[in-house]
Amino acid sequence: MGIYDRDYYRDDDLRPIRPWDNSSAVTMLIVANLAVFVANFLLTSRSNGVNNLLMLQASDLLDPLHWPRFLSYAFVHSGMRHILFNMLGLYFLGQGVESKYGKWEFFRFYLIAGILCGLLWSAVRVGTGTGGALLGASGATTAVAMLFVFSFPRSTLHLYGVVPVKAWVLGVIIIGTNVLGTQSGVTESGAPQVAFDVHLMGAAFAAIYFYGQLNFSFFEGLSGGAKLKFKQRRSGLKVHRPSDDDATDSLLAKDEAESDRILEKILREGKDSLTKKEAAFMQQYSRKVRERRAQQ
Repeated sequence: MGIYDRDYYRDDDLRPIRPWDNSSAVTMLIVANLAVFVANFLLTSRSNGVNNLLMLQASDLLDPLHWPRFLSYAFVHSGMRHILFNMLGLYFLGQGVESKYGKWEFFRFYLIAGILCGLLWSAVRVGTGTGGALLGASGATTAVAMLFVFSFPRSTLHLYGVVPVKAWVLGVIIIGTNVLGTQSGVTESGAPQVAFDVHLMGAAFAAIYFYGQLNFSFFEGLSGGAKLKFKQRRSGLKVHRPSDDDATDSLLAKDEAESDRILEKILREGKDSLTKKEAAFMQQYSRKVRERRAQQ
């Protein structure tokens, strides 16, 4: 069966056309975050009414009426610096991750990361009795950054647009600064000013997703897809030929090397710089990755 006969290909390309289908998931998420930020500034800038309505309180874990906040808090930011830092990270690193895993899988990964970080944070606060409030996309964006690191550890990034470093070095910096941050930055109430623990939760989620080879395609409803589909495994014998494995491994290695090259180009020059051939390759490569994950 060819790649274009697979279920995931039909799901991604033959779903009804919607206004957001031509936009990347990264763009959609940035627009959503900016919309909430602007709404809070224009409508309730003095009282922070929008932020207060959407941010997560530790006690919300015990109140089902407030459970939607486990998602909404990730679209709320306290100030310009807060949202700028998160959205820049999402823009520069999210494009590479989305190109590899696909638009809707990336979208699902981001939302689930935000929800799980909120749940774990709230559970810890309730368990320790510290309370507090949580807002911001930092948990989800840290998950995206670390998934980029795990997926493309040898890619070269430019810190502050100047200092070239390998992606794995950025990963070490992210983990190191947040581990150190958990030991400082404490307010008088005992709650940290910056949710370093939430950042580490996002990093842990990315590690579990990558090394556990997870796939959230069964949540098609989150991406505007049709009904959930359950795949049935085919029975029967399969002849194993070592030579086939060698050939497959060689092709996979070539594809991975080519995807790394294209993703570095995206980081340097942006997604619009890709040729039609490169864009088609990345679409096909992301589908192959999702197919392998779904079969495992």
